[in-house]
Amino acid sequence: MAGQRSNPFDSVPIETNQHIASYLTGDSDLGNFRLISQSTHDAVDADNNSFWRRRFLAVFETPMWGANGSGDINVKFKREYQRRRRCLLFGAKYEAAVWKDEGKEIRKGTEALEVLRELLVDAFSDKPESSDRSTIYESVNLAAVLAFLSNHDLLQVVLPPKQTPPSRQRTRSSKSSIDIVCLPKQLLQTIHILLAPAMFDLGRNVNQYSFSTSQEVVYGTSTEHPIFEGCNGLDVSTSWVLHHINFWKFHMTRAAECTLHDAFRDLPADEKPRFWSRQLRQGRSTLGTHWKGSYAYLDRDLIADVRAGRGNDSAIADEFNGEADSGAGCFQDLRLELVGEEQRFWPATFEAHLKALAPPVSRAKTRAQQRSATPEGLWAFKNQSFQFTGEGHDVAEDFCAQGWLNALPAQHGVPGWQRMTMMKYYEDLVTGGVDYDSLWAYEGVVLPGGQIMLGRWWSPSDGVGSEQYSGPFILWCVDGPE
Repeated sequence: MAGQRSNPFDSVPIETNQHIASYLTGDSDLGNFRLISQSTHDAVDADNNSFWRRRFLAVFETPMWGANGSGDINVKFKREYQRRRRCLLFGAKYEAAVWKDEGKEIRKGTEALEVLRELLVDAFSDKPESSDRSTIYESVNLAAVLAFLSNHDLLQVVLPPKQTPPSRQRTRSSKSSIDIVCLPKQLLQTIHILLAPAMFDLGRNVNQYSFSTSQEVVYGTSTEHPIFEGCNGLDVSTSWVLHHINFWKFHMTRAAECTLHDAFRDLPADEKPRFWSRQLRQGRSTLGTHWKGSYAYLDRDLIADVRAGRGNDSAIADEFNGEADSGAGCFQDLRLELVGEEQRFWPATFEAHLKALAPPVSRAKTRAQQRSATPEGLWAFKNQSFQFTGEGHDVAEDFCAQGWLNALPAQHGVPGWQRMTMMKYYEDLVTGGVDYDSLWAYEGVVLPGGQIMLGRWWSPSDGVGSEQYSGPFILWCVDGPE
């Protein structure tokens, strides 16, 4: 038509329009650019959707499925990019609105949690395995998740108070609220565990829930509160882990408690719990060398009160390692190193108490266990045991340690979990060997990424079953940045 003005975008190659689109960091700006003309539309959605692959990899790290370039891989990049951006922006609220409008069953945040899990599992996937420890790599996936935590109140719904029905609770805060009605409990708790370093961040205002309930769990015995569940004993109890996180968060992040807060606050940033720096993998045998942490304990009569739930009526004050020396809570330093077969030292007495090398149990499945958290089964235990040795200092005396890491199957789609067993012992001043009258057994779980251990200590010579003398411990890696 005479006098019609041509669109300048129609006169340039498609590659040029794609290059222009790549500079539009906002998704709304990209959508407006796509609607300018047929040429801009084709630059974004034509050309075999190649633009969306580049767009995805410019914002997120390479997903596990991204290495396979066959089929309609670019279409999947487009779909997954839009899915991730939508869920990160709106969280569970978007999903509920969409499903209500379509008249279908509401998934209540499942997709948003799945996106967070994918981002965390794929974090650091673009970091070369050969990178030396002096190279600091910032994960864009992890940054996206932490930004999500700043915009939503996901961490405000960890372990609701005991008296609150867990099936329905809505959080209230200045941020957008998340309706956790019918949220998939195990997946939600798994995400919370992966975000443990953020819960210990003093810069985040994370609520404290039902401390007395967590105190009751962490001092509970292995009979009443097992760490590992399932028909094969390979399922990590996510609620058990979260109660331990809740217990330590209470003492380390609350100044009002006058326990561990000041010592924790004064730690340098690189000596506080932090996220992993390598992609989460199954069966990885690496172990950090330098660890910091603490254990808590109570007199035996007070432990009985806590286990009976009397901590709900009046506060029962915990004690921590080092208090006998300093009069205030402090942290231990522990050095751990993996050892080869030629260096192994594992007395039968240690194994009798810890059962570190015992094969997985085999129990009949209950109805609730038909969908296990570890569908991969027993294979993850085979040839996946690594021994370590350790040394540290506790209450004016040096101690030694021997232990094992046993790789666990992926839990709820997240790889990298490990069972940790360790015997802490002292040298017999007469024989120079192990003082078998002063053993302290440790069992716990190494969280994915290998940066945090949580678990139970107990005295092998002081009670069994419901009479077991035990308490909680926490350790986190403080090696230099990788």
